[in-house]
Amino acid sequence: MLAGLKQRFSTIRWKLTGAFLAVSLLLALTMIAVFVAGLVYILNAPFIPNATAESARDLARVVSAELADPAGSLDQLIARLRRLSTPRGAGDPLVTTGGGDEHTELANLARSDEVAIVLLDTRGRVITSTHPLEHVPGLPLDEPAPADELVQRALAGTTSTEQLGAWSRPEHQPIAVAPVVGPDGAVAGVLYLRLVSFPAIGILLANLMPFLVSFFLPWLLVSGGIGMIYSWLVGRGFARRIMRLTEASIDLSDGDLSRRIEDPSADEIGQLGRQFNAMADQLTASLRSLRLLADRNAQLAEQAAELAAVDERNRLARELHDSVSQELFSLTMLAAAARRTLETRPDLAAIRLSEIEASARRALEETRNLIFALRPAALDGRGLAPALRDLVAALRERQGFTVDLQISGERPLPLEYEQALFRIVQEALANIGRHAGVREAGLVLRYGDEMLTLEVRDDGRGFDPSAPRSPQAIGLHSMTERAEALGGQLTIRSARDAGTTITVSIPVRRDGYRDGLAAPGEPAAEALEKPA
Repeated sequence: MLAGLKQRFSTIRWKLTGAFLAVSLLLALTMIAVFVAGLVYILNAPFIPNATAESARDLARVVSAELADPAGSLDQLIARLRRLSTPRGAGDPLVTTGGGDEHTELANLARSDEVAIVLLDTRGRVITSTHPLEHVPGLPLDEPAPADELVQRALAGTTSTEQLGAWSRPEHQPIAVAPVVGPDGAVAGVLYLRLVSFPAIGILLANLMPFLVSFFLPWLLVSGGIGMIYSWLVGRGFARRIMRLTEASIDLSDGDLSRRIEDPSADEIGQLGRQFNAMADQLTASLRSLRLLADRNAQLAEQAAELAAVDERNRLARELHDSVSQELFSLTMLAAAARRTLETRPDLAAIRLSEIEASARRALEETRNLIFALRPAALDGRGLAPALRDLVAALRERQGFTVDLQISGERPLPLEYEQALFRIVQEALANIGRHAGVREAGLVLRYGDEMLTLEVRDDGRGFDPSAPRSPQAIGLHSMTERAEALGGQLTIRSARDAGTTITVSIPVRRDGYRDGLAAPGEPAAEALEKPA
């Protein structure tokens, strides 16, 4: 069951579906990470403390303006700030005098619980505060770092908002200071401002997590479901197209060259289908050419066999003319002479009759040799190697001709191979007996995995193989044609008084058939489709 599920979900259709789901999940996580990273960046950015410092500067200007008013005093300013920190201070003249936005902002901030405003003297001690329980007048400012450092900068006369604002540690709240300038232009105090309600990063992220889950989880489910349906449909189309390619490839491997892919798409699968069609067309054309070539080879082999038969008849005619015919002619002449001398010279007639008997025996021997050459009975169902052994034994028994026979790797061969090789051996040994002037020869037959080698050698007179051959030298021509008809070649190595070596090399497969050559009883065109 697990194997079936694994095979099912390993298809391209489910792989595309899984890939889309993974991309959707990765996109959601990326969006969450970007959102959180942006939020963290904003909560750590310097522009919030700088904006707080600008607000502190504006409020410090209001305080400085109050101190510069001849009718005002510091005690009056303190009293007004205290009243502003309570709801009853709504009608305080600080809100209406001056009529500017800075006075209104000071009043609004003084009443807000989200902002802590502290007025410090030149020694950094608390004069008054909107949160009197946290900041006791007369005591040093008790605020998180780097509040003391910012206060010292303001007392030193620094007015740059970038140097007078910062994030508090560890509460991570924006704090800022601004110098309060007295009527004489000197720093008369410091206005400290802190955003009390500004949330910490951890708290903010904890509060945002439910929102993130409630927003991104439904989005992920909806987009994932839509993506699954879409990717499943797209994967189904891809799977069908690839399955058509697979089925066509199987049919092609089974020999069906008519199968083609109909896919007009311009994508990679469509290109693969067109390449498959081109390959099938090339295979069809190649097979057609090979069949034509096989038929042509069969015709040539048939013509070669006919020519070999003609050559064989010519050779037999020459043999009959040179041997039996001459002996019969001699018999005729001797018989006529014996008839003429039979009455007058009986003794001479008896001699002529003895010569007639000897000539008749020679004619009989020549006739028997020709019959043996015409009918290699040893090949009938026995194979080439036994036939060669019988031939060697017959030559030794009848003619006193000794042949050293060596055979290695013996195995069956097609009949046309054995007949051709047997005739080549017969012709080669006959040539040795006629022309070499020796009564000994060597014969080697080697069966290789891809090549069959036949070698016939002697130590006789030899000859020049490069010299032009006479038209009567049919034997060498016949042997060469027989070897070439089997796709092999015949080579001759010889020299005057150095003997002769004839080597025949024929390619064969392990099963005994040469590539492209039909087995006995098999049509030539079908031999091309026979598996190796």
